[in-house]
Amino acid sequence: MTERIVKMIQPTITQMNQQGKERVAAYCRVSTDSEDQTNSFSAQFRYYTEYIMTNPKMELVDIYADEGITGTCVNKRDEFKRMMKDASNGKLDRIFVKSVSRFARNSLECLESIRTLRSFGVTVLFENDNVDTQIMNSELILYVKSAFAQSEALAGSKRVSTAIRMKMENGEFITCNAPYGYRLDKESHLLIVPEEAEVVKKIFELYLTGNGIAKIVSILNDEGIQNVFGNWSIPGIRYILTNEKYIGDSLLQKTYTPQMLPLKNIPNKGELDRYYVSNSHKAIITREMFELVQFRMKQVTRVRKAPQKHFFTGLIECEECGWSYKRKIQNEVVYWVCSRKRMAGHSCSSKNISEDEIEKAFVQMYNKLRRFEKEIVDNTLKQLLNLREKIARQNSEISQIDIEIANLCNKNNTYTELHTTGIIDDVSYLERTSELKHKITELRRKRLKILNANEDEKLIEGLRVLKEILCEYPKVILRFDKSLFLSVVDKVIVGNNGAVTFKLKGGLQLKTNMKEVR
Repeated sequence: MTERIVKMIQPTITQMNQQGKERVAAYCRVSTDSEDQTNSFSAQFRYYTEYIMTNPKMELVDIYADEGITGTCVNKRDEFKRMMKDASNGKLDRIFVKSVSRFARNSLECLESIRTLRSFGVTVLFENDNVDTQIMNSELILYVKSAFAQSEALAGSKRVSTAIRMKMENGEFITCNAPYGYRLDKESHLLIVPEEAEVVKKIFELYLTGNGIAKIVSILNDEGIQNVFGNWSIPGIRYILTNEKYIGDSLLQKTYTPQMLPLKNIPNKGELDRYYVSNSHKAIITREMFELVQFRMKQVTRVRKAPQKHFFTGLIECEECGWSYKRKIQNEVVYWVCSRKRMAGHSCSSKNISEDEIEKAFVQMYNKLRRFEKEIVDNTLKQLLNLREKIARQNSEISQIDIEIANLCNKNNTYTELHTTGIIDDVSYLERTSELKHKITELRRKRLKILNANEDEKLIEGLRVLKEILCEYPKVILRFDKSLFLSVVDKVIVGNNGAVTFKLKGGLQLKTNMKEVR
């Protein structure tokens, strides 16, 4: 009998770049800003950099690192979102993470992220948990571990909240953050900062001498007086004028964190007890001054009338800064001005425009639109319809791609079952599944490219609506028509170069030069 010879054949096809290297990245995250956690963050960063750079079969794409941000919600992690975007753009093949708890503490978001990455052909290895998403049956293990991490996050939040609440009841807890004018010592006692306390006194005195909040902002910023965030703002001044801590008292549990993910601090509007501690620390201003300010602020609120909404309110926007325009009357002429100009601490070089000029510009734009309606509206609509037909033809190609992907996934699952039961060895399994996964990745990229070419169907519908509206009005108008304006215009953009752009229904944008109007 001829001697049986077994020869190992190494995998030849993997998810690699053109240089034959697997494109690898790492994701690191630490939960707090403490020194130990920062060292842990640095250690993770250094470990993955050295490990990937020294592996000849790997190419380091990037190290994605979120520091000092909660893991209970993906939306707060900028680096995580950047990693997902790079994966969707086909830049990654594999991601290393220390543990599931570093990746996410929310079971649902964790699994959704893993499935999304898998759809891009990207696998994730959780080293400490020995979970590799390249193995299909690891998803159950991943769910259990992420659910455990989620429950730990909620339990930890509850323990912290309970401990703080008990201290509040005993009057031992005052605050975690010192307001402007104070600082916290090592025992979390509020101590007065003399130079900041003088500014606080000045703010209260300015208000009681008849200066409004916006005026106070302007005075402080003009004098070069800054707070920890830089220039003063209206919310910052209002916070100081209404904060009971400046009379030496503390209202506790103004906010709380509900025991649900994502963990988020929200205002306490009566859901939980609040605690008022008198004489909890040294005061900066007298109670009489504070109470007088509260009385004056309530009077101002009571007599302030809701601003009258004018026709163009909310419809005019600044091209330079994106802020809305507000109505202003000067020398009996109605103007529209960028609202950023009227905010203390802000500036904008945009042009003011009279209401009469806006109306004339619309009349000119409308008459030009009707004159060249065929070239502007009809031809645009025709091009979009042709594009939709082209996409419809491509939909059959998408369906074919979906069928191919499904067939390849079924084959991959079959190989996984055979490997799990021991029918095929590791070498054969890797050789066959690597080629399948490579094909699946290429098909998904092709499918995504086709879908991205699809224009929004709303554009076509919008243009059709616009054309129907135009048919209801005359070809030429001599004066401004409010009903017509609201029917065809979504937004008016005022530019610095003396031009006004009208954003019409259906996505069309037509520009009018104000020099021609005048």
